[in-house]
Amino acid sequence: MRTKKVKEDLRPKIKIQIDSRTTITVRSMEAWKAWKERYPDAVLIE
Repeated sequence: MRTKKVKEDLRPKIKIQIDSRTTITVRSMEAWKAWKERYPDAVLIE
């Protein structure tokens, strides 16, 4: 029986700091824009 190959996700990882305690990771700039609309004080970390 063959084992499955693990597919590597090549999309970029974008980290966002919403407030002093909350950091999230998104995979696209469209997601970043959506978070920025909800949280105007959000900061792009990486």
